[in-house]
Amino acid sequence: MQNNQRLHLFTLEVSPLTVDKVYNPLPSHLTLMSRFWSELPPDELINMVGLLFEQNPPVELHFLESVDLGPKKTPVHLVEHTKELRELHTKLHTLLDAINVTYAYPQFNGDSHKPHVSKREGDAFRAGRRQMAAAVYLIEVDIKGEDQLRHVRAKFDLKG
Repeated sequence: MQNNQRLHLFTLEVSPLTVDKVYNPLPSHLTLMSRFWSELPPDELINMVGLLFEQNPPVELHFLESVDLGPKKTPVHLVEHTKELRELHTKLHTLLDAINVTYAYPQFNGDSHKPHVSKREGDAFRAGRRQMAAAVYLIEVDIKGEDQLRHVRAKFDLKG
């Protein structure tokens, strides 16, 4: 990507994150929108999506079985792709398409979005668990060699 583009993603809160903190890796979260490149600085992106999240109610997450997902066989907890989760993902996707972002992994968006929470040491998620996700985070990713630094740029409370 060009130098003026930034790499971002949006996550639904599973474990609370701290705005302005850098993580490597992120604590437990559900990726609402996989990584995308945008020329917009974080503050403009924040202004663009804020109303969407403010008008959306919290989303209940329904945990399913644990599996190994993707080519790297990453251990994850699957989450049911409920109507509410699908609608929030679709609305965000539509907003991002309107500003011509470039998705790093377009195969993980839209109908192919597979909600899951990557396993982290010490997590206690199991099939049948239900948890409310009441916040969305904007994450900026800074790739430094092998390190992928995830800067939490904003927290949006789902209010609906």
